[in-house]
Amino acid sequence: MEPNPGPTPGPNPDPDSRRISVIQLICRAYGLADASEITEEHIHRYVSERRRTEERTDQLRDRLRPRIPRQRTSGGAA
Repeated sequence: MEPNPGPTPGPNPDPDSRRISVIQLICRAYGLADASEITEEHIHRYVSERRRTEERTDQLRDRLRPRIPRQRTSGGAA
């Protein structure tokens, strides 16, 4: 398997060239050399950490979302 050369340099790089596989993310997160070192424990740990991060992000997003009241219609009826 050939290594991915990485994103193409330039002002407008191809969006597909920046995609990283889950395998690459797990290897980076746990300092693994390649996919052959990934164990089932790494996968479970990565998924549970990712879920917790997404839950915290959703909570923060909800808390920081501005509460803008609806504008009333000109007739006064809702």
